[in-house]
Amino acid sequence: MSKKIRVLFILIALSSAALSQNDISVIDKQGIEKIISQRSGKVLLINIWATWCVPCKEEFPDLIKLSEKYNSEVDVVGISVDYPDEIESKIKPFAKKMNVDFPLYVNGINDAEAFINFFDSDWNGAIPATFIYDPAGKNVNKIYGKMDFDYFENAIKQILSNPK
Repeated sequence: MSKKIRVLFILIALSSAALSQNDISVIDKQGIEKIISQRSGKVLLINIWATWCVPCKEEFPDLIKLSEKYNSEVDVVGISVDYPDEIESKIKPFAKKMNVDFPLYVNGINDAEAFINFFDSDWNGAIPATFIYDPAGKNVNKIYGKMDFDYFENAIKQILSNPK
């Protein structure tokens, strides 16, 4: 086998691995609860976003950077409030364009009020919104609005420096 063909196979394998890492599925309340409760000693950052939300898209590179820098200490998860039937047409193309390296889901809780109240009954539902959980699964930070890498990093460092 020629060197060029071997390189091509490697590139195909790597791109397939990246795509399979971002199989985007619909998640319900039980699925979200499972992600929160199964922490494996890591901090969890859940970002609520949508492809049509400009501030959400603007903060995504910072979430990706955070995920890459703290991947051994922090799990980053995105939950889109786009419609489930937009996974192929909008969410996957966005994830591929951005090179998203963390799990993405689409909200499957049909009642918007129930979805909002699941995270915080005081939240008005505006996005982006980010909820940070300690390694025990306790919500320790609620962030409303677009933030940058430094803001997220400081929030994460506070939790990492104060293990309970």
